[in-house]
Amino acid sequence: MAPFSQKLEPPQNPGRFTLLFAFLTGCAFVKTRISVFHELEQPLSGLTYAFAPSKEQEASLEFQSYAKLVKSELEKRGMIEAPFNKAKYAIFMFYGIDDGKQVISSYPIFGQTGTSSSYTTGTITSYGNTAFYSGTTYKTPTRGVVGSRTSTDTVFKRYLNIDIIDIAKSGNGKVQKVYEGKAISSGTNGQLAPVMPAIVRSVFEDFPGKSGASRTSRQPVEK
Repeated sequence: MAPFSQKLEPPQNPGRFTLLFAFLTGCAFVKTRISVFHELEQPLSGLTYAFAPSKEQEASLEFQSYAKLVKSELEKRGMIEAPFNKAKYAIFMFYGIDDGKQVISSYPIFGQTGTSSSYTTGTITSYGNTAFYSGTTYKTPTRGVVGSRTSTDTVFKRYLNIDIIDIAKSGNGKVQKVYEGKAISSGTNGQLAPVMPAIVRSVFEDFPGKSGASRTSRQPVEK
């Protein structure tokens, strides 16, 4: 078999994939939209793999950090890392974050809009032929929207693409993919590293999953 040398390029426009806006709420969660196509054999336990980084990724500590996250998930499913010449599958991983886009949001303000009913309580005190009344009237308030405010946030789009190739069936200009997974999230965190563990967990929450299906995952951000 000819040496496996087909080059896979990272996506030039991750926005063309399915997008779900996700954000870091006060509870620090990330929502991610995952789409998958695959022909991976089952079960996964015992299958060997090797990462195939690009020249730029080979010296990248960031790539190595994210690769460890993926390796951990693969090991949980029984897959075994091996030298490239002994591995069944090659794993390609692409990731990135854009420069952000300003998003203006409007939200309602709730408050008292009036009263729905009222009632009065009191006491009567008498002295001889004279009586005195002392009472208090209570009103039941109604609540609803009394106004609105707007806020402006910068929203960043993040993506993680994972391709798995059957090495033995690839070569001579042919690439035999067995897994193609794309994960997209968006949020106000402009750094990729803090949210990448949550994105990776989202991808492997149901791995390899149903081919041709898309799903949404909500994962906490580890601090």
